[in-house]
Amino acid sequence: MSIEVVVRCDNVIKIHKQGALEVVALHGVDFEAKRGEFVAIVGRSGSGKSSLLQIIGGMEKPSAGKVEVAGTDLTSPFGTDIRTHFRRNVGFLWQDFTRNLVPYLKAVHNVELPMLLAGVPAVRRKKRARALLEVTDLRNRTYAKVDVLSGGEQQRLALCVALSLGPQLLLADEPTGELDTERSLQVYDLLRRMCNEGGLTVVAVTHDVVLARRADRVLHLQDGVFRAERRGRMRRGVTVGRDGTVALPLELVGEAMLGDRAVAEVVDEGILLSREVPDA
Repeated sequence: MSIEVVVRCDNVIKIHKQGALEVVALHGVDFEAKRGEFVAIVGRSGSGKSSLLQIIGGMEKPSAGKVEVAGTDLTSPFGTDIRTHFRRNVGFLWQDFTRNLVPYLKAVHNVELPMLLAGVPAVRRKKRARALLEVTDLRNRTYAKVDVLSGGEQQRLALCVALSLGPQLLLADEPTGELDTERSLQVYDLLRRMCNEGGLTVVAVTHDVVLARRADRVLHLQDGVFRAERRGRMRRGVTVGRDGTVALPLELVGEAMLGDRAVAEVVDEGILLSREVPDA
């Protein structure tokens, strides 16, 4: 596999102005994603995840620093046609996946639409659309309208639309936030397979550490800075005292973002610790 760098961020700073106030969302972020790599960025709300994704996606400009995507410097003022660049090289998958879909069109026509707008000949776009529906297991839903598809089918169709022009990079913002765990894992496993087999680079923002384990790398963003990076699944031995107390390594506590309190429950595999959610 090529080690071509598809995304590079050098010392990226983002400051949001709110009236007379300035809020620093990103504090000098350095980041790279290579061809065929699946990178998950996790962090709590307000950590800067969405700001970073929007900068990589060309929807916002950094206050300082340099951003390169698919060989194009997004921060250069010299004549880059950003819209054309992103249409050809970057796909987007949203938490609200209906943003990718036209509800009154059939599935195959949704996939063809970006190619039609880009001037792709009819024969090529039909072949590409059917191939994407096949790989996402939607071949039996080719002529179904969006509103009769299940949530998981709509998300897979949205993925087909995002990939219709054959981008090098897919940006996913909480792509499974509207799905249950089983369907979420299916979508993440599909993204993982496309990275392995097709060389697609995926940068996904998520708050769900369990789902992020499908990625090659997990980056933890906290207060606008990457605090930790993990490759593969982190496992550490723990000490269980005779009185039932458990001493967890600090890196595990940080990775799971447990905070000061957690909830423990018995599951088939053992004991599951999760973040305590305050009562509404």
